[in-house]
Amino acid sequence: MPDTTPPDRSSKRGRLCSIENANRVATRVAEHILTDTAVVKTGNPLQPFRVVLASKAAPDRTVSRVVTCNDDEPNIQ
Repeated sequence: MPDTTPPDRSSKRGRLCSIENANRVATRVAEHILTDTAVVKTGNPLQPFRVVLASKAAPDRTVSRVVTCNDDEPNIQ
């Protein structure tokens, strides 16, 4: 039977692989490309989360979403 023990990680990898970091990256990407992004779980312990376009995110893998809003446009009434 294969060993399923997660690999040892450095504290730096732990920070980079955290959900907090994934959400931070998703926010920055969304602001840069001006579209919604999502954080999805990958099932890979070395890269547990990935940022993707929200339109491409599988609902059963989505952990969080960043929804963009364009407040720069004037309100026309």
